[in-house]
Amino acid sequence: MARIALFDPCYLSTLRPNDAMCAKHVLEALGDDVTLIDGRCCGQPAYNSGFRDEARSVGRGLLRDAQPFAAIVTTSGSCTTMVQHYLPGLFPGERSLGAQSIANRFHEFVSYVAQHPNVGQLGLRLRGTVAYHDPCHFRRELKATPLALELLGRVEGLEVRRLTYEAECCGFGGSFSVKLPEISVAMMTAKLGDIAETGARVLVSPDFSCLAHLDAGARGMGMELEAWTFPELLSRALE
Repeated sequence: MARIALFDPCYLSTLRPNDAMCAKHVLEALGDDVTLIDGRCCGQPAYNSGFRDEARSVGRGLLRDAQPFAAIVTTSGSCTTMVQHYLPGLFPGERSLGAQSIANRFHEFVSYVAQHPNVGQLGLRLRGTVAYHDPCHFRRELKATPLALELLGRVEGLEVRRLTYEAECCGFGGSFSVKLPEISVAMMTAKLGDIAETGARVLVSPDFSCLAHLDAGARGMGMELEAWTFPELLSRALE
């Protein structure tokens, strides 16, 4: 039994509080001993807005809590990218090396589950149809799209429909959607049109930030669409 940590990102714990329990359900079904790290931030919101000192401060707290664990699973591709690729660079000299050694132990949830030695024993079953949205960080920085599709393919009875313009951004981009709302909304509208073309009424994605953006847009447009994270979908499939 592996002793791991589950990092519940700050925005997820606020907007989707049940998601961590879904992720914990799946990880424990894999045989892991899971400790929850919550109330922490990876520093990405501050970093993307130019506040590097603040990002370093909150990131230091996360790394400190993560330090005792050989593996830390994060239910957000963008948070995983922030920790692995950008957070260590905020620390000077040897501190950067120490931060990187901890950051290397962070794993995005979908990638971790898909590559777990016990994934074949989960017995995932869920009848229905879902459309798959591929987030930018997940696709371009983590390069984990094949793992997400492989994991969805393990769910017996599930039909997965790909988007025609899968590689295009949904328009969220964190502070991008605040600074350039007109462009963000145009990108979101195009993405929702692509989703509607699939005929699916459930959208699944590895990153809830994208889902929150698209879900709000869908509700505003009167579009019938449910937004599921991977932990939610897999937890349902276990039941």
